[in-house]
Amino acid sequence: MRYAKLLPVLLIVLSGCVALGPPQTPHVPVVNEYHGVEVVDPYQWLEDWDDERVQSWSDKQNAYARKTLENLPEVEELRKQITKILTAESVRYYSLCRREGALFAMKRQPPLEQPFLVVMPSAQQPESRRKASLTGERVIVDPMKIDPSASTSIDFYVPSPDGSLVAVSLSVGGSESGDVHIYKAETGKEIGRVITRVNGGTAGGDLAWTPDGSGFYYTRYPRASERPVEDMDFYQQVWYHRMGTPPDEDRYEIGRDFPRIAEIKLEADTRSGRVLATVQYGDSGRFAHYVRTVRGQWKQITGYDDKIVQATFGPDDTIFVISRADAPRGKILKLSLADISLEKAQIIVPEGDDTIVSDFAGHPPIVVTSSRLFV
Repeated sequence: MRYAKLLPVLLIVLSGCVALGPPQTPHVPVVNEYHGVEVVDPYQWLEDWDDERVQSWSDKQNAYARKTLENLPEVEELRKQITKILTAESVRYYSLCRREGALFAMKRQPPLEQPFLVVMPSAQQPESRRKASLTGERVIVDPMKIDPSASTSIDFYVPSPDGSLVAVSLSVGGSESGDVHIYKAETGKEIGRVITRVNGGTAGGDLAWTPDGSGFYYTRYPRASERPVEDMDFYQQVWYHRMGTPPDEDRYEIGRDFPRIAEIKLEADTRSGRVLATVQYGDSGRFAHYVRTVRGQWKQITGYDDKIVQATFGPDDTIFVISRADAPRGKILKLSLADISLEKAQIIVPEGDDTIVSDFAGHPPIVVTSSRLFV
Protein backbone atom coordinates (compact mmCIF):
# COMPACT_ATOMS: atom_id res chain seq x y z
CA MET A 1 0.00 0.00 0.00
CA ARG A 2 2.92 2.35 0.46
CA TYR A 3 3.19 2.64 -3.34
CA ALA A 4 -0.51 3.42 -3.82
CA LYS A 5 0.01 7.16 -4.08
CA LEU A 6 2.44 6.59 -6.95
CA LEU A 7 0.29 4.25 -9.04
CA PRO A 8 -1.31 7.05 -11.12
CA VAL A 9 2.13 8.10 -12.33
CA LEU A 10 3.60 4.61 -12.71
CA LEU A 11 3.48 4.48 -16.49
CA ILE A 12 4.63 8.08 -16.68
CA VAL A 13 7.71 7.21 -14.65
CA LEU A 14 8.55 4.35 -16.98
CA SER A 15 8.04 6.28 -20.20
CA GLY A 16 8.78 9.87 -19.28
CA CYS A 17 6.86 11.07 -22.31
CA VAL A 18 3.67 12.58 -20.93
CA ALA A 19 2.91 16.26 -20.75
CA LEU A 20 2.23 17.34 -17.17
CA GLY A 21 2.03 21.07 -17.70
CA PRO A 22 4.04 23.87 -19.37
CA PRO A 23 5.13 24.42 -22.06
CA GLN A 24 1.82 25.16 -23.77
CA THR A 25 1.07 24.46 -27.42
CA PRO A 26 2.10 27.53 -29.45
CA HIS A 27 -0.11 26.84 -32.48
CA VAL A 28 -3.59 27.79 -33.54
CA PRO A 29 -5.95 24.76 -33.42
CA VAL A 30 -6.70 23.03 -36.71
CA VAL A 31 -10.33 22.99 -37.84
CA ASN A 32 -11.50 20.04 -39.98
CA GLU A 33 -14.92 19.66 -41.56
CA TYR A 34 -16.55 16.21 -41.58
CA HIS A 35 -19.96 15.85 -43.26
CA GLY A 36 -20.65 19.53 -42.77
CA VAL A 37 -19.59 19.58 -39.10
CA GLU A 38 -16.52 21.57 -38.02
CA VAL A 39 -14.28 19.72 -35.55
CA VAL A 40 -11.56 21.63 -33.69
CA ASP A 41 -8.33 19.69 -33.11
CA PRO A 42 -5.77 21.57 -30.98
CA TYR A 43 -3.17 18.79 -31.28
CA GLN A 44 -3.18 17.92 -34.98
CA TRP A 45 -0.08 20.01 -35.62
CA LEU A 46 1.87 17.55 -33.42
CA GLU A 47 1.44 14.81 -36.06
CA ASP A 48 4.27 16.23 -38.16
CA TRP A 49 7.39 14.88 -36.43
CA ASP A 50 9.64 16.43 -39.11
CA ASP A 51 8.58 19.86 -37.86
CA GLU A 52 11.39 21.21 -35.65
CA ARG A 53 8.78 22.99 -33.51
CA VAL A 54 7.15 19.63 -32.73
CA GLN A 55 10.49 18.10 -31.76
CA SER A 56 11.31 21.09 -29.58
CA TRP A 57 7.91 20.93 -27.89
CA SER A 58 8.35 17.22 -27.20
CA ASP A 59 11.84 17.71 -25.74
CA LYS A 60 10.56 20.43 -23.42
CA GLN A 61 7.65 18.27 -22.31
CA ASN A 62 10.01 15.38 -21.53
CA ALA A 63 12.31 17.68 -19.57
CA TYR A 64 9.39 19.05 -17.58
CA ALA A 65 8.09 15.54 -16.87
CA ARG A 66 11.52 14.30 -15.77
CA LYS A 67 12.02 17.27 -13.44
CA THR A 68 8.69 16.57 -11.76
CA LEU A 69 8.77 12.78 -11.66
CA GLU A 70 12.36 12.27 -10.58
CA ASN A 71 11.65 14.20 -7.38
CA LEU A 72 8.79 11.94 -6.29
CA PRO A 73 9.49 9.90 -3.14
CA GLU A 74 10.65 6.28 -3.58
CA VAL A 75 10.57 6.55 -7.37
CA GLU A 76 13.83 4.63 -7.81
CA GLU A 77 12.65 1.73 -5.66
CA LEU A 78 9.39 1.64 -7.57
CA ARG A 79 11.24 1.72 -10.89
CA LYS A 80 13.38 -1.27 -9.86
CA GLN A 81 10.35 -3.30 -8.81
CA ILE A 82 8.42 -2.59 -12.00
CA THR A 83 11.46 -3.31 -14.17
CA LYS A 84 11.86 -6.63 -12.40
CA ILE A 85 8.23 -7.51 -13.06
CA LEU A 86 8.30 -6.48 -16.71
CA THR A 87 11.50 -8.43 -17.42
CA ALA A 88 10.48 -11.57 -15.54
CA GLU A 89 11.13 -14.71 -17.58
CA SER A 90 7.52 -15.87 -17.65
CA VAL A 91 7.03 -17.95 -20.80
CA ARG A 92 3.79 -17.81 -22.80
CA TYR A 93 2.69 -19.94 -25.76
CA TYR A 94 -0.01 -18.83 -28.22
CA SER A 95 -1.25 -19.37 -31.80
CA LEU A 96 -1.05 -23.15 -31.43
CA CYS A 97 -1.41 -25.32 -34.53
CA ARG A 98 -1.39 -29.13 -34.53
CA ARG A 99 -0.10 -31.42 -37.21
CA GLU A 100 0.35 -35.19 -36.96
CA GLY A 101 2.88 -35.85 -34.21
CA ALA A 102 3.75 -32.19 -33.71
CA LEU A 103 2.42 -29.05 -32.09
CA PHE A 104 3.53 -25.68 -33.47
CA ALA A 105 3.31 -22.53 -31.37
CA MET A 106 4.50 -18.97 -31.02
CA LYS A 107 6.56 -18.53 -27.85
CA ARG A 108 7.09 -15.32 -25.94
CA GLN A 109 9.99 -15.45 -23.50
CA PRO A 110 11.09 -12.22 -21.76
CA PRO A 111 13.52 -10.54 -21.83
CA LEU A 112 13.76 -11.53 -25.52
CA GLU A 113 12.14 -8.73 -27.47
CA GLN A 114 10.45 -10.80 -30.19
CA PRO A 115 8.31 -13.96 -29.96
CA PHE A 116 9.62 -16.94 -31.93
CA LEU A 117 8.22 -20.06 -33.60
CA VAL A 118 8.72 -23.48 -31.98
CA VAL A 119 7.55 -27.05 -32.49
CA MET A 120 7.08 -29.69 -29.77
CA PRO A 121 5.70 -33.23 -29.45
CA SER A 122 2.64 -32.20 -27.40
CA ALA A 123 1.22 -29.51 -25.17
CA GLN A 124 1.19 -31.84 -22.15
CA GLN A 125 4.85 -32.76 -22.38
CA PRO A 126 6.73 -30.19 -24.45
CA GLU A 127 10.11 -31.55 -23.36
CA SER A 128 9.36 -35.26 -23.79
CA ARG A 129 10.42 -37.52 -26.63
CA ARG A 130 7.38 -38.66 -28.58
CA LYS A 131 8.89 -39.20 -32.00
CA ALA A 132 12.40 -39.90 -33.21
CA SER A 133 12.54 -36.69 -35.23
CA LEU A 134 11.02 -34.60 -32.44
CA THR A 135 13.06 -34.55 -29.28
CA GLY A 136 11.48 -31.95 -27.03
CA GLU A 137 10.83 -28.37 -28.07
CA ARG A 138 12.78 -26.95 -31.00
CA VAL A 139 13.04 -23.43 -32.34
CA ILE A 140 12.19 -23.13 -36.04
CA VAL A 141 12.33 -19.36 -36.58
CA ASP A 142 13.85 -16.85 -34.15
CA PRO A 143 13.53 -13.26 -35.45
CA MET A 144 16.24 -12.13 -33.02
CA LYS A 145 18.78 -14.38 -34.78
CA ILE A 146 17.63 -13.11 -38.16
CA ASP A 147 17.79 -9.50 -37.01
CA PRO A 148 19.60 -8.75 -33.70
CA SER A 149 18.20 -5.20 -33.78
CA ALA A 150 14.80 -6.74 -32.89
CA SER A 151 13.01 -4.90 -35.69
CA THR A 152 11.92 -8.08 -37.52
CA SER A 153 8.78 -9.89 -36.32
CA ILE A 154 6.56 -12.83 -37.29
CA ASP A 155 3.16 -11.79 -38.67
CA PHE A 156 1.75 -15.32 -39.00
CA TYR A 157 2.79 -18.87 -39.81
CA VAL A 158 1.11 -21.86 -41.50
CA PRO A 159 2.54 -25.41 -41.36
CA SER A 160 2.08 -27.70 -44.36
CA PRO A 161 -0.48 -30.52 -43.91
CA ASP A 162 2.17 -33.09 -42.96
CA GLY A 163 4.04 -30.60 -40.75
CA SER A 164 7.33 -30.90 -42.64
CA LEU A 165 7.35 -27.30 -43.89
CA VAL A 166 6.25 -23.99 -42.38
CA ALA A 167 5.37 -20.80 -44.25
CA VAL A 168 6.25 -17.77 -42.12
CA SER A 169 5.42 -14.13 -42.85
CA LEU A 170 8.18 -11.77 -41.63
CA SER A 171 7.93 -7.98 -41.54
CA VAL A 172 10.37 -5.26 -40.51
CA GLY A 173 10.06 -2.18 -38.34
CA GLY A 174 6.47 -2.72 -37.27
CA SER A 175 5.31 -2.21 -40.86
CA GLU A 176 3.29 -5.48 -40.96
CA SER A 177 4.29 -5.58 -44.64
CA GLY A 178 5.19 -9.25 -44.56
CA ASP A 179 7.07 -11.48 -47.00
CA VAL A 180 6.62 -15.25 -46.76
CA HIS A 181 9.65 -17.47 -46.12
CA ILE A 182 9.54 -21.30 -46.18
CA TYR A 183 11.35 -23.32 -43.48
CA LYS A 184 11.92 -27.00 -42.86
CA ALA A 185 10.28 -27.86 -39.55
CA GLU A 186 12.90 -30.44 -38.63
CA THR A 187 15.97 -28.26 -39.13
CA GLY A 188 14.74 -24.67 -39.26
CA LYS A 189 16.56 -24.27 -42.58
CA GLU A 190 15.05 -21.81 -45.04
CA ILE A 191 14.32 -23.22 -48.48
CA GLY A 192 12.83 -21.96 -51.72
CA ARG A 193 12.25 -18.36 -52.75
CA VAL A 194 10.72 -15.52 -50.74
CA ILE A 195 7.15 -14.53 -51.68
CA THR A 196 6.83 -10.77 -51.23
CA ARG A 197 3.92 -8.57 -50.11
CA VAL A 198 1.71 -11.29 -48.66
CA ASN A 199 0.77 -9.55 -45.40
CA GLY A 200 -0.11 -5.90 -44.83
CA GLY A 201 -1.16 -3.47 -42.15
CA THR A 202 -4.47 -2.58 -43.76
CA ALA A 203 -5.98 -6.00 -44.49
CA GLY A 204 -3.62 -8.55 -42.95
CA GLY A 205 -2.81 -11.62 -45.02
CA ASP A 206 -3.21 -15.37 -45.18
CA LEU A 207 -1.98 -18.58 -46.78
CA ALA A 208 -3.31 -22.11 -47.35
CA TRP A 209 -1.28 -25.16 -48.41
CA THR A 210 -2.42 -27.75 -50.94
CA PRO A 211 -3.12 -31.17 -49.35
CA ASP A 212 0.15 -32.65 -50.62
CA GLY A 213 2.26 -29.64 -49.59
CA SER A 214 3.45 -29.08 -53.16
CA GLY A 215 2.34 -25.45 -53.14
CA PHE A 216 0.11 -22.89 -51.47
CA TYR A 217 -2.47 -20.20 -52.13
CA TYR A 218 -1.68 -16.79 -50.67
CA THR A 219 -2.92 -13.24 -50.42
CA ARG A 220 -0.97 -10.71 -52.45
CA TYR A 221 -0.81 -6.93 -52.39
CA PRO A 222 0.06 -4.92 -55.54
CA ARG A 223 3.70 -4.93 -56.59
CA ALA A 224 5.94 -2.50 -58.47
CA SER A 225 3.80 -0.27 -60.70
CA GLU A 226 0.64 -2.39 -60.65
CA ARG A 227 -1.23 0.30 -58.73
CA PRO A 228 -0.82 3.99 -57.85
CA VAL A 229 1.19 4.70 -54.69
CA GLU A 230 -1.94 5.43 -52.65
CA ASP A 231 -3.38 1.99 -53.53
CA MET A 232 -0.33 -0.20 -52.85
CA ASP A 233 -1.65 -1.31 -49.44
CA PHE A 234 -5.09 -2.23 -50.77
CA TYR A 235 -6.62 -4.41 -53.52
CA GLN A 236 -5.69 -7.83 -52.11
CA GLN A 237 -5.83 -10.76 -54.51
CA VAL A 238 -5.26 -14.53 -54.24
CA TRP A 239 -2.34 -16.18 -56.04
CA TYR A 240 -0.84 -19.69 -56.14
CA HIS A 241 2.82 -20.64 -55.70
CA ARG A 242 4.20 -24.06 -56.57
CA MET A 243 7.23 -25.10 -54.52
CA GLY A 244 10.43 -25.19 -56.53
CA THR A 245 9.32 -22.60 -59.10
CA PRO A 246 10.22 -18.89 -59.34
CA PRO A 247 7.69 -16.53 -57.72
CA ASP A 248 7.33 -14.60 -60.98
CA GLU A 249 5.70 -17.74 -62.40
CA ASP A 250 3.02 -17.76 -59.70
CA ARG A 251 -0.55 -18.10 -60.92
CA TYR A 252 -3.28 -15.51 -60.38
CA GLU A 253 -6.39 -17.07 -58.87
CA ILE A 254 -9.06 -14.53 -57.86
CA GLY A 255 -9.51 -11.00 -56.55
CA ARG A 256 -9.34 -8.53 -59.42
CA ASP A 257 -13.04 -7.79 -58.93
CA PHE A 258 -12.81 -7.58 -55.13
CA PRO A 259 -13.32 -4.16 -53.48
CA ARG A 260 -10.36 -1.91 -52.67
CA ILE A 261 -10.65 -2.69 -48.96
CA ALA A 262 -11.09 -6.47 -49.22
CA GLU A 263 -9.73 -8.56 -46.33
CA ILE A 264 -9.18 -12.22 -47.25
CA LYS A 265 -8.90 -15.45 -45.26
CA LEU A 266 -8.08 -18.77 -46.94
CA GLU A 267 -8.87 -22.40 -46.06
CA ALA A 268 -7.92 -25.50 -48.04
CA ASP A 269 -9.85 -28.75 -47.72
CA THR A 270 -7.30 -31.50 -46.99
CA ARG A 271 -9.57 -34.14 -48.52
CA SER A 272 -10.56 -32.63 -51.86
CA GLY A 273 -8.08 -29.80 -52.38
CA ARG A 274 -10.86 -27.24 -52.70
CA VAL A 275 -10.08 -23.75 -51.42
CA LEU A 276 -12.44 -21.47 -49.52
CA ALA A 277 -11.87 -17.71 -49.65
CA THR A 278 -13.69 -15.57 -47.08
CA VAL A 279 -13.70 -11.92 -48.15
CA GLN A 280 -14.68 -9.22 -45.68
CA TYR A 281 -15.68 -5.79 -46.97
CA GLY A 282 -13.22 -3.76 -44.90
CA ASP A 283 -14.08 -4.15 -41.22
CA SER A 284 -17.81 -4.01 -41.90
CA GLY A 285 -18.71 -7.49 -40.67
CA ARG A 286 -20.13 -8.20 -44.15
CA PHE A 287 -18.68 -11.19 -45.97
CA ALA A 288 -18.65 -12.89 -49.35
CA HIS A 289 -17.46 -16.47 -49.82
CA TYR A 290 -15.86 -18.14 -52.83
CA VAL A 291 -14.93 -21.79 -53.43
CA ARG A 292 -12.28 -23.05 -55.81
CA THR A 293 -13.61 -26.29 -57.26
CA VAL A 294 -11.60 -29.44 -57.92
CA ARG A 295 -11.51 -28.34 -61.57
CA GLY A 296 -9.80 -25.08 -60.64
CA GLN A 297 -12.79 -22.78 -61.12
CA TRP A 298 -13.85 -20.21 -58.53
CA LYS A 299 -17.53 -20.03 -57.64
CA GLN A 300 -19.16 -17.44 -55.41
CA ILE A 301 -21.45 -19.08 -52.84
CA THR A 302 -22.49 -16.07 -50.70
CA GLY A 303 -22.64 -12.30 -51.14
CA TYR A 304 -22.17 -9.38 -48.75
CA ASP A 305 -25.90 -9.01 -48.20
CA ASP A 306 -26.55 -12.68 -47.39
CA LYS A 307 -25.48 -12.26 -43.74
CA ILE A 308 -23.23 -15.32 -43.77
CA VAL A 309 -20.52 -14.45 -41.26
CA GLN A 310 -18.48 -17.69 -41.16
CA ALA A 311 -17.84 -20.70 -43.36
CA THR A 312 -15.71 -23.85 -43.13
CA PHE A 313 -15.39 -27.17 -44.93
CA GLY A 314 -17.17 -30.25 -43.60
CA PRO A 315 -17.00 -33.96 -44.47
CA ASP A 316 -18.60 -35.52 -47.53
CA ASP A 317 -18.29 -32.46 -49.78
CA THR A 318 -20.15 -30.04 -47.52
CA ILE A 319 -19.67 -26.55 -46.16
CA PHE A 320 -20.99 -25.36 -42.80
CA VAL A 321 -21.84 -21.67 -42.40
CA ILE A 322 -22.97 -19.36 -39.61
CA SER A 323 -25.92 -17.31 -40.85
CA ARG A 324 -27.48 -14.25 -39.23
CA ALA A 325 -30.22 -13.91 -41.86
CA ASP A 326 -33.46 -13.67 -39.87
CA ALA A 327 -31.40 -14.94 -36.93
CA PRO A 328 -29.51 -12.14 -35.13
CA ARG A 329 -28.00 -14.63 -32.66
CA GLY A 330 -26.94 -16.94 -35.47
CA LYS A 331 -27.84 -20.32 -36.90
CA ILE A 332 -25.69 -22.97 -38.58
CA LEU A 333 -26.48 -24.25 -42.07
CA LYS A 334 -25.02 -27.10 -44.11
CA LEU A 335 -24.52 -26.70 -47.86
CA SER A 336 -23.73 -29.39 -50.40
CA LEU A 337 -20.78 -28.58 -52.68
CA ALA A 338 -22.44 -30.66 -55.38
CA ASP A 339 -25.24 -28.09 -55.59
CA ILE A 340 -24.30 -24.98 -53.64
CA SER A 341 -27.41 -22.97 -52.85
CA LEU A 342 -28.40 -21.08 -49.72
CA GLU A 343 -32.02 -21.76 -50.58
CA LYS A 344 -31.36 -25.52 -50.36
CA ALA A 345 -29.22 -25.32 -47.20
CA GLN A 346 -30.12 -27.55 -44.26
CA ILE A 347 -30.47 -25.99 -40.80
CA ILE A 348 -28.19 -27.93 -38.45
CA VAL A 349 -28.28 -25.62 -35.42
CA PRO A 350 -31.29 -23.28 -35.27
CA GLU A 351 -31.16 -19.90 -33.58
CA GLY A 352 -31.45 -20.23 -29.82
CA ASP A 353 -31.19 -18.14 -26.67
CA ASP A 354 -27.39 -18.02 -26.87
CA THR A 355 -25.38 -16.26 -29.54
CA ILE A 356 -23.26 -18.37 -31.89
CA VAL A 357 -19.82 -16.79 -31.91
CA SER A 358 -18.09 -15.86 -35.17
CA ASP A 359 -14.51 -14.67 -35.56
CA PHE A 360 -12.89 -13.54 -38.81
CA ALA A 361 -9.31 -13.06 -37.60
CA GLY A 362 -8.84 -15.67 -34.86
CA HIS A 363 -9.19 -19.43 -34.55
CA PRO A 364 -12.27 -20.98 -36.24
CA PRO A 365 -15.28 -20.68 -33.90
CA ILE A 366 -16.88 -23.82 -35.36
CA VAL A 367 -14.93 -27.06 -35.77
CA VAL A 368 -16.29 -29.89 -37.90
CA THR A 369 -15.26 -33.53 -37.45
CA SER A 370 -16.58 -36.65 -39.16
CA SER A 371 -19.33 -37.03 -36.57
CA ARG A 372 -19.49 -33.85 -34.45
CA LEU A 373 -19.87 -30.12 -34.78
CA PHE A 374 -18.20 -28.05 -32.04
CA VAL A 375 -19.78 -24.61 -31.70
